[in-house]
Amino acid sequence: LSSIIMSDSLVESSYHFGSRKQMSLLSIKAKHSFLDFFPTYLKLGVVTSPKYLTGEVFIRLCNKRGASEDDILSLLHALPRSSYELDEVLYTLERVEMTRGALFLHKVGVTMSIDRDGVSEKCQHHFNRSIDCYLKDKDGDFKKGVFAYARKECSGSNVSMLRNVVLQRLPELVNLDAVHTAHLVGEIFVEQIDVILSSLEGIESGRVEYSFLHAIISGDLGKVDTVAAQELSANLTTNHHHSYLLLMTKFQPDAVYQYLSTNRNYRLNDALKLCQERRITDASAYLLERMGDVSGALKLMLETLDTQMLTLKGILQHSGLPNTHSRKSSHAVDPKSSVHYNEKAEKEMSRIKQILSAVLDLCERNKNDHLALDNERGPLLWFHVLDRLVNAKSLLRSKDSSERTSLAISTVLSELLLMTMQRMISNVSLFELMHKITRDHAGSDLGEFREMLVSMLKTYSSELDVCSSAVDVMYYDIRHMSYEKKRLKVRGSFVLECPKHISSNSFLDVGPAGSCEVTSHIYVHRNNQTSSTNKQTSAQSAASLLQHRRRSARHHGHRNRRGGKNINLMTASEHQLSSTDDEILGVRQVGGLSDAQHLGGLF
Repeated sequence: LSSIIMSDSLVESSYHFGSRKQMSLLSIKAKHSFLDFFPTYLKLGVVTSPKYLTGEVFIRLCNKRGASEDDILSLLHALPRSSYELDEVLYTLERVEMTRGALFLHKVGVTMSIDRDGVSEKCQHHFNRSIDCYLKDKDGDFKKGVFAYARKECSGSNVSMLRNVVLQRLPELVNLDAVHTAHLVGEIFVEQIDVILSSLEGIESGRVEYSFLHAIISGDLGKVDTVAAQELSANLTTNHHHSYLLLMTKFQPDAVYQYLSTNRNYRLNDALKLCQERRITDASAYLLERMGDVSGALKLMLETLDTQMLTLKGILQHSGLPNTHSRKSSHAVDPKSSVHYNEKAEKEMSRIKQILSAVLDLCERNKNDHLALDNERGPLLWFHVLDRLVNAKSLLRSKDSSERTSLAISTVLSELLLMTMQRMISNVSLFELMHKITRDHAGSDLGEFREMLVSMLKTYSSELDVCSSAVDVMYYDIRHMSYEKKRLKVRGSFVLECPKHISSNSFLDVGPAGSCEVTSHIYVHRNNQTSSTNKQTSAQSAASLLQHRRRSARHHGHRNRRGGKNINLMTASEHQLSSTDDEILGVRQVGGLSDAQHLGGLF
């Protein structure tokens, strides 16, 4: 059928022009119809076709209207490798950018040539093109499949040529996902980390190298593979960490302080010089603190805080805040909303809060070093910060400032004071804090402190209530335990003689006559497993004990009647039970009391 339909000589030359054209159109239509239904039978495997015809089928599938890559993939999976020419079908698919179909064929090419001699270049070509197909795909999740594929192909033996391809494509892989790239390097190229970092140096102005190092040092890789993260971190030198710090000051200066405070793998003097050159204040102050200059670190941070506050004031004055007298707004403008109105002001506020957070961290780390600034006693570092924030209001006040600018600045200062007081609560006693505020700032407007002080006092009151309730609960538990201990003591039995060397985990079996035997914990556990037998034994023991007590009571009753001193109150049923000749002997088990309570007579 294909030889008839696909023949080029279907239309004879003897036909007239009009009829020849019509027949040609019909011939093309017939070919397309044949090539459209033929793949269905190829997928089912009920027919076979020559390679040239299979190539025509792929050309038709790629070029017809509504062509689907899923149809091509399903046909490729169904066909045996010998039924088509790999290079011809690849050319057809790549020309129309069917990347997933081309990826399938390139993977086939890698598999066919990886173990054959003399075809290493062809294997490299297919492997390199496979990576291209992954990276060109529009689905982000599908793109990341390149890492699993590269790991699979490069994990065997005799794959150095494929590893070279991966090393050449590392910058693209880092841009795709730096963490997965670091994971791939940690599993395959961990011993070549120095070479890899050298190859990434300078690409995109150092952005690629920074992303790769950040994936390792920041801990992101540890969330994916702890072992790979540890191996790569162990192979990083101090020079690598310095390069990372240098790139961080360039691309992410706000993260330098966090990095320095959580790592020690850098040269202190070089890091301080670098941070001072790049004017990263919080990081520079932290390094000064590490070098022992706490006073200089605090002074630098507070000066920077003043500078940032003045910068914020300038931004607020020229930011064009909404007019409070606008006809559209009959209500007063909320100061907080006025501050957050301008994006530039928000960024500056975030920067100020970051600096203040670093200052408070410094105070908390050195809260016990009270003599760092002068010879007075007390939490001086905290109070220096508090004084600076209170005095900032007068520093930022000016005659040219509008009412809304003043409100905005006052709101900012209130937020900073609240942030400071919240950190001070757990480090400075309430008495010292209240004394400081009422003594040093008695002449100033304390409106900023009112809400914070009330909140602090309520917090302390709540903490006192919690502690008082905890003490009450503790005393209740102690009383309950004492009552329970007393209850166990008064439920004891008469013991003639107690065995020596009794462990705290042992149990005493006390018989009706006062005999005492030691039972191990294992024996008791086994007895608990046979509960039905134990219940019967316990009943017999109780009956025997009751019998013994009633006989004793009857004996004493007879003696008392002869003496005329007492009256026997036993019932007829009790007399009948006590007169029974058959005695059922049993034992009573006394639970695990302490050693001192086991030794002695009546518990």
